[in-house]
Amino acid sequence: MHRLAPVALATVLGCATSPYDHAWIARDLARRTGAAVGPQRPADAPSVPRGVSLDDGLTADEAVALALWNNPRFHADLAQLGFSRADLEEAGQLPNPLLTLMLPVASHPLSFRVQAPLEALWQRGRRVAAAQRDVERVARSLVQTGLDLARDVRLAHADAVLAGERQRVRAEAAATLDAIIEITRLRAAAGDVGDAELESARAEALTARDASLRAEADQQLALVALRALVGFAADPRPLRAVADAPADPAPDAPVAEVVRFALSARPDLHAAGLAIEAAAARAGWERTRIVSFTAALDAVTLNPIDGLALGPGLIAPLPIFNQNQGPIGRAEAEVEQTTWRAVALRQQVVAEVTQAHGQLAQARASLARWRAEVSPSLERSVGHANEQFTAGEASYLVVLDATRRAIDGRLRVVELEADVRRALAQRDRSAGGTPR
Repeated sequence: MHRLAPVALATVLGCATSPYDHAWIARDLARRTGAAVGPQRPADAPSVPRGVSLDDGLTADEAVALALWNNPRFHADLAQLGFSRADLEEAGQLPNPLLTLMLPVASHPLSFRVQAPLEALWQRGRRVAAAQRDVERVARSLVQTGLDLARDVRLAHADAVLAGERQRVRAEAAATLDAIIEITRLRAAAGDVGDAELESARAEALTARDASLRAEADQQLALVALRALVGFAADPRPLRAVADAPADPAPDAPVAEVVRFALSARPDLHAAGLAIEAAAARAGWERTRIVSFTAALDAVTLNPIDGLALGPGLIAPLPIFNQNQGPIGRAEAEVEQTTWRAVALRQQVVAEVTQAHGQLAQARASLARWRAEVSPSLERSVGHANEQFTAGEASYLVVLDATRRAIDGRLRVVELEADVRRALAQRDRSAGGTPR
């Protein structure tokens, strides 16, 4: 019998540990995003993780890696896991025994009492179970925070790439209109074009130049937003956003498959389920607190000859007026609340995936149409207008009109490419990773 006692005690006092630590979060995010999480200790200056190069421009994947490595807000959020792990350690600790010592005064003998709450032994398992689920819940929620950061970085990177492409198109448009005005000036000198037409052409060229300068300023602002997300807001090193590859207009997987993947992969959905389990464990723990027992050991000096007189005892409150109704009611309400939150989140995931899937399909279809049909037609119309203008068969107004429409078409293509990149970022975030 005495050999079974240590085994039973070890079972009750099992280790209050959890595998969900900073390393687990880093591994899960690396699996979902392909990027590593930076060190826990803050650094004086942002650093560049392995596999990222700033010299040849920053792709979207490199921007995500840079953000997960350096973003201070994300690392501040990761510190929440330390609080949960500290709560777990506290849940596994047993309360210290209470010693009461009465010194001998007059006829009162020397006495002392040692008290230890017995209910802490059988309540410890429920406390530890709830705390372990809380640690896992926080860890999975932090993985979702990392996915949200990756989505935000990809959106900011898409905006920066779009701003750069807009600046390029605007600069090309300004150069084209400068060439047109030179031809118009020569024809005005020959008497083929009037002064009013020449001034109109000059106004178009100046407007195009102003649009190019504004596009350059917009590009710098977009880079400022990207730098803040990747943790380089105060770093002097230059950053330049470049596209990973031409936006792919290929069709996406069926939305039902993406929804199924999201419902199994979203870390915040797992966290919501764990919140229900933790609340249920706390409710069970509160029910065990209706009756509590305290073991006591009294020692009294009856006389110097006989020494100490020891006497064991038991202290237990009578649950007549209070059966712990308040904490039990709060715990049961928490179970109900977390259950409804999980249902709401599940519906939100379905809505987010469906919306992102629709936006991605729409952007890809529009991009494919513009690349295959609209853009080539607009470029051909510019070529025909230039031929007619050079031959003197059409006025510069025809060229300007065709050039304007072609410029708008080029801008529309780069905007649709950005829409595809944004929709991909939203789809991957709403699905909890890239659907496979």
